[in-house]
Amino acid sequence: MENGANRLRLEGEAILFGFPSTKTVLTIRPRPTSWRASGAALRMAGFTVLAGAVAIVPPHAPWLIGSLVGGGILARRRWIERYTLESVTGTCPKCGAELAVKPSRLRKPHPVMCEACHHEISLTFEASSLDL
Repeated sequence: MENGANRLRLEGEAILFGFPSTKTVLTIRPRPTSWRASGAALRMAGFTVLAGAVAIVPPHAPWLIGSLVGGGILARRRWIERYTLESVTGTCPKCGAELAVKPSRLRKPHPVMCEACHHEISLTFEASSLDL
């Protein structure tokens, strides 16, 4: 595991059942509590303001509740994002195509869709130093 410019590089494997796994390198970014808390608070505040605006549209309660629940869901998603997967260097175990990811919350194992063969691949990595 290397650390450079607030990014970590982890070695891992791309796994697809029935095929030999391939080596990958994951680039992740640790997210501080301040980034997570401010993002969660902004999402919840935005949806609370939206709730006040949409509550005047009949039927009143569903729009109000939907806005508050939506804000809560998006705020929770930001709060639990301790690490962001930014990129993957590696190939698909089935077809050998380069894997590509959009920046998203890192999960273990992290699912990735191969754009060439459309199989869902699991990225596994040693997470002993990460608190996932």
